[in-house]
Amino acid sequence: MRHSLYLIAFLFSLSLHAQSTKVISALEPNFAGNRFLYIEHGEKFLNLSGENYFFTNEDDSPGPKKLNMYYISNSGKINQRRTFWLEEGEYRLTGKVNDESSWQVFPAHPFTLIANEIDAAKGDVKKELIAKHVDKLVGLDKLNEFKSQFKDEELVDLIKKVPSSLQESWYFDEMVTYLTLNQSVRAKIGQPAPDFTLESQAGTDFSLHDQKGGYTLLEFSFTGCVYCLKALPELKKIHEEMGDQVQLVSIWKDPKKTTWLNDQTEHKNQITWANLWDPNGLATSLFEVSIFPTYVLINPNGQVQAIWNGYKKGNKLIRKLTREMGV
Repeated sequence: MRHSLYLIAFLFSLSLHAQSTKVISALEPNFAGNRFLYIEHGEKFLNLSGENYFFTNEDDSPGPKKLNMYYISNSGKINQRRTFWLEEGEYRLTGKVNDESSWQVFPAHPFTLIANEIDAAKGDVKKELIAKHVDKLVGLDKLNEFKSQFKDEELVDLIKKVPSSLQESWYFDEMVTYLTLNQSVRAKIGQPAPDFTLESQAGTDFSLHDQKGGYTLLEFSFTGCVYCLKALPELKKIHEEMGDQVQLVSIWKDPKKTTWLNDQTEHKNQITWANLWDPNGLATSLFEVSIFPTYVLINPNGQVQAIWNGYKKGNKLIRKLTREMGV
């Protein structure tokens, strides 16, 4: 079962308000070591390893939506990643599983071509392309992704061009939330941490300003983030061994409450500390988080002491935290 010509096959069958999206994949495996392919499509998350796959996924969320593919090592490092856009119709995914440059989806959705053009552009050309396509979901997505390259007044002008049909989207809500927060309100190291109130998994409201007298570590995640899920065992260790010194708060930026509560529960069940949902990106925007996971350490005086992002195994998170706390 090691022949490179063996195919990994999987099938997505999605119902989108009487529409159907089908993706048939035929990727040459060529897996190296303990690596695996992680796929997000709509609100579904799939882990693929080995050589042969065939299954069906149902997803009734509206399209178009993104197909995100990650080729990941056992340590959690993302070696390769690629995004395609899909909606009604049948698509075929081809290429070698360990070669991102070979991944192709046929036929190519117009949004995929636009996204690739924006990603490849630099400086003002990138901004001009985003502005040109802000009337489409892909342009709004890229506006959120690259918002740090725009001045706030530029963002205000651009969201005025977003058509009403897109103003109910999660992407639009996220941008509006970001813009309602004045630059003077957003988090800065050495300054008081901005307050927020979010719903907890326990069903109660959690307010940051109520946490006083000790260190607080905010951990920003979303359900489709592999690094975020792999960090949970180390966060659990911190909670169990350092809970009297630092309070943990996990903040999930998921577009739907059901995703936060019901997906990847085999990982999330490790959470016995504050577990919050950030539905419109309020807290995420306050701390200008663009990479996941991101960690924010707030000192006993309520000031932002440190901000860092990314996760690697080997208790590196614990070592970083203890250095910042002077323990």
